[in-house]
Amino acid sequence: MNNSLKNSLTSLPFIKTIQDISLDLRMKVYLVGGIIRDSIPLIESIRGRGRESGAGSLDLDFAVDGDALLFGKKAGDAVKGSYFPLDKERSVSRVVVKKPEARSRKPEVNKEIILDFSRIRGEGIEDDLKLRDFTINSIAVSLSNLFGGGNLILIDPTGGIKDIEKGVIRVYDKKALYDDPLRMLRAVRFESQLCFTIAGDLGHAIRENSPTIKHSAGERVRDELFKILSCKESHKYIQKLKELRLLKEIIPEIEAMENIDQGRHHKYPLWDHSLNTIKTIEMLMENLSRVFPEKYLQIEDMLSDMLEHGIQCREILKLSALIHDIGKPTAKRVDEYGEVRFINHEKFSVEIGGRLGERLKLGNNACNAMSSIVRNHMRPLLLSKENKVTNRAIFRFFKDTRRAGVFVCLLSIADIHATRGSGIFDDTAADIEGLVRRMIDFYLDDFVKQVDSPLLSGDEVMERLGLKSGPDIGEILKEIEDRRAEGIISNKEEAINFITRFRRK
Repeated sequence: MNNSLKNSLTSLPFIKTIQDISLDLRMKVYLVGGIIRDSIPLIESIRGRGRESGAGSLDLDFAVDGDALLFGKKAGDAVKGSYFPLDKERSVSRVVVKKPEARSRKPEVNKEIILDFSRIRGEGIEDDLKLRDFTINSIAVSLSNLFGGGNLILIDPTGGIKDIEKGVIRVYDKKALYDDPLRMLRAVRFESQLCFTIAGDLGHAIRENSPTIKHSAGERVRDELFKILSCKESHKYIQKLKELRLLKEIIPEIEAMENIDQGRHHKYPLWDHSLNTIKTIEMLMENLSRVFPEKYLQIEDMLSDMLEHGIQCREILKLSALIHDIGKPTAKRVDEYGEVRFINHEKFSVEIGGRLGERLKLGNNACNAMSSIVRNHMRPLLLSKENKVTNRAIFRFFKDTRRAGVFVCLLSIADIHATRGSGIFDDTAADIEGLVRRMIDFYLDDFVKQVDSPLLSGDEVMERLGLKSGPDIGEILKEIEDRRAEGIISNKEEAINFITRFRRK
């Protein structure tokens, strides 16, 4: 392990530059934290196994025996990165190096390298490591040792390597949770990413201290929550958050979902249904090629699109699946026949989702996508009950939802299977699955073209009909596109003939 680990660490970007700066400034510098953990062969073999496709930033953490602000400034100049003094009092700085491809919308090339520098706390590096979050992250190597001729020496005062071998997430001192309550959420995140297990005493401490997570900044909670949602089986860890009493602190409305009977059409109570919806969404994402053999690559690209803050559409879809019925406790009524009803529950769910978005400091892109998915999640099911679903009806659905409508369609499949307790390859939901395939085909093959290239512009309609700008023009354009969706109008000439007949009327 020693040689392979040394080769892995010395090949990290900018690591030799950092060593050269440490020699120039005569400061001892240590590479610490997650990059050591993730470079150990045992971790390398499982790293990413539970993650969705896509990539984030590469983070390198350094402990500096001296002025970390000065060191960060020197490093920023040397690597041509952006320098940020994060905490002047504690001497913490950051350098961000964006790769040229970072402008791409594709997550696999949307990369940056983050170099963090912090002054060593305590009397030396061992004291500093004992103050870090988890033992598996409390391992360091001196850069002088890394680039020296001898064997690599791992500094591990808290037993982090043994915990990695055992697959355990543990704190050296429970004060770590008091110093930074976000570490409770990070414990679940590491469990999800590494397929490790939170130690029993740590789990007990998290349950006891769960209310303190509210003291963490919304942005930090958001980042950890979405890292958990980025895992392929995130439904397991959403349940873990609930068991550790963290979820109710992040989404307090979740508590009202417990033990809510949904009536005879639902196999599961409300919370179990919502969790099963996420599970089925994840199963669907893993099997797109089987469910949508002709369109799965396009759907995968849409799911992988980045919205903001490193959040992909797939993660917003999972969060939407979690809260799509969160308004049901508010909307629940029992009619005169004893049937349970949840009329307009999606309206209440959207309102709760809006408050959640504010708490998590989500931007407009993520909030709008989540609102659209939750607000419209019943529409494909309602359409499937119609005797005939016209292209005009599908066009209007996507006119309202745009690209979020594709995610609504995926959610509707997961929702119906979670309602009936079936799997995505059962034929119990063939009606809605067939409609969803048709709707997604229509969106990708027809709707995008119609929206991007309308047959007539508003100016052309006004010129042909001798009308002034006003709501009538919008109605005429809408009628043209509706008829185009039905196949009645297919080109500009036919559109002109239609408005000419319209004028005669």
